Formats: sequence, structure tokens, C-alpha cells
Amino acid sequence: MITPDTWQAASPDTAETAGLPGPVRLTTQLVRGFAQLSLQANARAGAIILLALFVGDWRMGALGLLGAAVATATAYALGVDRGAIDLGLQGFSGCLTGMALFVFLGHYPATYVLTVGGAVVCVPLYSALTNLLAPWRLPALTAPFCVVCGVAVMGAPAFTRVWHGGSPAALPAMATAGADYTWTDLWHGFFTNISQVALSAHWYVGAIMLVGLFVAGLRPGLAAVLGSAVAVLVAWALGAPPGAVAVGVYGYNGVLVAIALGTLFLARTVPSALYALVAVAAATVLTAALNAYFTPFGGRTLTWPFTITTWLFIAAVPAFPRIRRAV
Repeated sequence: MITPDTWQAASPDTAETAGLPGPVRLTTQLVRGFAQLSLQANARAGAIILLALFVGDWRMGALGLLGAAVATATAYALGVDRGAIDLGLQGFSGCLTGMALFVFLGHYPATYVLTVGGAVVCVPLYSALTNLLAPWRLPALTAPFCVVCGVAVMGAPAFTRVWHGGSPAALPAMATAGADYTWTDLWHGFFTNISQVALSAHWYVGAIMLVGLFVAGLRPGLAAVLGSAVAVLVAWALGAPPGAVAVGVYGYNGVLVAIALGTLFLARTVPSALYALVAVAAATVLTAALNAYFTPFGGRTLTWPFTITTWLFIAAVPAFPRIRRAV
């Protein structure tokens, strides 16, 4: 059963985790934290995603691993239910926090310190949001990461040992709106929509991550393909800057929405699938809107469009007789 605190399709071997030797169980928990970046609980998929991140930039992989390890250790220290830890639900927000801080703050000692602190805070914040959202049967999703990372990045310029002008990786070059698209812009954008789920702008990282999603299952792999394709199509049709589309700025939230609604929270019906694709388009437009909203004061859009869109489309389900929740 998918509940607000267990919001992914459990992999077939999840139930066996409790019987594994300590070091093996801990390793499985950590790699599942990486699988949860794409809302999966499959350890093999997580290992492939972790590999993809190290291929893209070993520093990002290292900070992601640090964040996942600290968050998992914090969950153990606070006595969090072992089932949630086994599924990677306690590690993924810390993992995202470490990678995001590298992208936005650069590779400095302070980034490691902030990753540790942020990963610790993600654990109680995840539990708090899960409890607050439970009456509406809504999952916390990536909201803990968005809150922690958003606060850290916006507050960073106030601290001279933290702020070094930001990382160049945080500001990808974008072509002027209205410029002509090339085929390369489109196919790069298709794959970087997937890689940006893990804050990487390398198309080959997205290709490796897509392999991991298909290892997790045919449905999540196809959902990622459709979500990315629809996001590219919507961004192109509305005239988004080709350079921004090529680096996945507009599409990563749509990929997550497609996986969440297309494979986890909605019944497996044709109306539900079409409903999920409408949500992908909405998330793509919302991404542009939140980019414009956050930019003036140095905020970051992160995965807020995914979280907000998923919440709204799940909450709206009771009004539509042809759309049903999975549970």
C-alpha cells in the first residue's frame, strides 16, 4: 500500500532488507536513497544513479553520498521506523541537499559543513511535513529538501566563509528567447530533463539515469520518457530559450510529475495517464513562473514545481469520477 510516508513502489527485494547483514543493509539503504531521487526504492537502480552522478562530477557524487549517509545516521539516532530507512526515504533529501549545495555554492569546505547540517535537519522536517499532510493523504515528496536548501542558499551570502560568489554550475549559459532551435537542443534537453532530477546538466548522466529507471521497472522508465518528451514539447511550443531547454531547466519537474502520478499515486488507467501528462505540462509552465519569482531575491526553484503540481493534482482527484487514486 502506498501511504503518505511510503510513497513509492517498493522493489521486490525491499522486504528482505531487514534480514541482511549490517554493512550490506546500510549500503542498500544508502543506494536506495539515490533511487528515491527518481521516486524508486530499487537498490540496483540507485546504484546506477549513483554511478551516473560520479560520471558527471565526482564531487557531486561525494556530497550526495555524504548527505545521504548523514541523513540516514540521523534517522537511526532519532529512532525513525526502520522500514522507512530501508526504503531510502530518510536519505534522499540529504542526498539532494548535498548535491544542490555543490551546484549553488561550489566545492569548498563550508559546503561539506552545510551538507552535514542540512542533512540532519531534513530528517525531522520530513517527519513534520508527513504528519502535517497526512489528513489530506498527501506525501511530503521533496519539500524538506526544498526548504532546507532554499534557506541555505539564500542565507549563504551573509556568511563570508560560506559564500564565494556561487558556483558557475549554478548559472548555465542560456540562449536568448526566440532563437532558433537545433536538433541537438532538443535531444540534449530530453536527457538533461532526467539528469536535472539530480541537479546535473550533463545529458549522458541523464542517459545513464534512464537506464536505472528501466532497471527499476518498465513503467517508471516509460513515465520518465513521456514526461521528458512532453516537457520538451511544451517548452518548445511556448518559445522557451533553446539553451535553457538544452540543459533541462524546464523539464526535470515534469519528469518527476510523470513518474509520481503515472506510476505511484494514480490508478493505472488511460484517463489517469492523460491526467498525468496534463500535470507534466502544468509543471513545465509552473517551473518558468517560479524561476521568474525566485530570481530577483536569489531564491532557487529547485523541485517546488514538482511538489506543488503533484499535491494539487492529487488533491483534485475526488472531483473527477474518471480519475482514481492508486489506494
